Amino acid sequence: MTDTIVAVATAWAPAAIGVIRLSGPEALSIALRHFRFRRPRTQPRPRYAHHGEIWVENQLLDEVVLIYFPKPHSYTGEDVVEISFHGSPYILRRALETFQAAGARLAQPGEFTLRAYLNRKIALDQAEAVATLIQAQSEAAHRLALSQLRGTYFQKVRQLRQNLIDYLALLELELDFSEEDVEFASRSQLKMLLSELQGEMERLLASYRMGQAIQEGIPLAIVGEPNVGKSTLLNALLGDSRAIVSDIPGTTRDTIQERLFIGGFELRLIDTAGLRENPSDLIEAEGIRRTLKAVQEAFLTLILVEAPRFDNLKTLMAYAKKLLGELPPNYLFIANKSDLVPPHHPIWSVPEVVKISARQGTGLEELQQRIAEKLTALGTSGEALISNYRHYAAFAEALEAVQEALELIEAGRETELVAQAMRRAAYAIGTITGEITPDDILGSIFSRFCIGK
Repeated sequence: MTDTIVAVATAWAPAAIGVIRLSGPEALSIALRHFRFRRPRTQPRPRYAHHGEIWVENQLLDEVVLIYFPKPHSYTGEDVVEISFHGSPYILRRALETFQAAGARLAQPGEFTLRAYLNRKIALDQAEAVATLIQAQSEAAHRLALSQLRGTYFQKVRQLRQNLIDYLALLELELDFSEEDVEFASRSQLKMLLSELQGEMERLLASYRMGQAIQEGIPLAIVGEPNVGKSTLLNALLGDSRAIVSDIPGTTRDTIQERLFIGGFELRLIDTAGLRENPSDLIEAEGIRRTLKAVQEAFLTLILVEAPRFDNLKTLMAYAKKLLGELPPNYLFIANKSDLVPPHHPIWSVPEVVKISARQGTGLEELQQRIAEKLTALGTSGEALISNYRHYAAFAEALEAVQEALELIEAGRETELVAQAMRRAAYAIGTITGEITPDDILGSIFSRFCIGK
C-alpha cells in the first residue's frame, strides 16, 4: 500500500479531546505542512508528545499535541501520526479536510487494523478482537476480548494446526514415493494428533454459546408462582420500577427482559409469568409456556419462593421439580419475604437458599454475590471461548474434516483421501488465524469496524 490514509479516531461529538490519525508513507510530511512546533524544532522525536499548533490557510485552527510513530514500530506497521485536538466537531472536520487536501485519503472502516494485519503486526483473529474489545460492555466481555487480542485465544490450536501441516507434508512425501510402499508419517501418532485436535475443537465449539452470552448479555430467568415477588425482585435489582407490581396474582403475563450488571457480567434478567398448574385463560397458558422456554435458554434460573412456606432444602427441591417439571442444570433458590419469617424459623439455617426481602431491599448484596459466583463456576472467566460465529463455522468445518480423516485411517483407506481431509481441516483453521485469507472474508471482517480503527 503506497497511499496515506486519515480518519478521526474518536467520536464525532463535543469532547475534551479529539484525535486524528494518519498512516502511510506521507503521514509525517502531510502533518508537518500544517503543524508548527512551539519550541524550535523541524522534526518530531519518535514516540514523544510535541506541543504545537495546526494552521490552515495562514490561520490558527487549534493548539494540539502531535506524536509520531515511525515504521515498523507503530500500530499499522507504517509511519503513523496521531494529533490530539480540542474535541470540537468543527475543528476535527476542518483538520480532516485539510489533511485530505494535502494528499491523504479518508480511511475505510477498519482500514488501520487491516493494514496492521497485512503488515503482520497482528493475526486475523486478533484483528477481529479489536472490534470486540471496542464493543465490550462488561468486565467479562472486556476480559474475553483482551485474551483474544493478546493472541492466547487460539495459541494451542495454532500449534496443533502446524503439527497437522507437518504430518500432511509427510503424507505428501509418501504420495511422491507411492511405488516404494513406504510410510513416512506414523499412523498411530497421526491418530493421536487428530484426536487431540478433535478434542480441542469440540471444547471450543461447546464454548460458543457462553462466548456469545458474555458479549450480548447472559440470560437469567426469574421463575416462581404468581405473586411470589418476581417483578418486585426485578425492580429491586434494577433500582427502578420497570415491571408492574401488584398484589393481584398473574399481573405479569409475558416475559420482561432488562439489562443489569452484576459482578462484572452483563445480564439479561428475564421476569417471567407466574407458574401454576391450572392457568385461568389461554393468555396465561401462553405466558407459562414462554416462562418454561426462558428457563431452557437461561444460563442460570433464579427460583423464587415465599420464605414462610419452606423450612428445608428437600421440600424446596420437590416443590421446584413439580413447578418446572424438572430442575434446570443451573439454578439458585431465593426465599423472598424473609421479613415475614421469625428469627428461629428453620429456613435461616439452609445455606443453599438466599434469603431476601425484595420489597424492603434486604439480602440483595448477598444475592448478587451468589449470582456472580454461580456464573464464574460456569466457566465464564475462561480465556479460550469462541464468541465469533465465523470462527464457530470454521471450527465446525475443520472438526468434520478431522473426524473424516480419523475414520479413513481406521478403515485403512488410501493416503490421498486422508491427506485431502487433513488439507480441508488445515484450510478451515487457517481462515480463522489468517494463514488463509480470501478477500471476501477480509472485506466482511473489516467492514464492521469503525472508520477511525
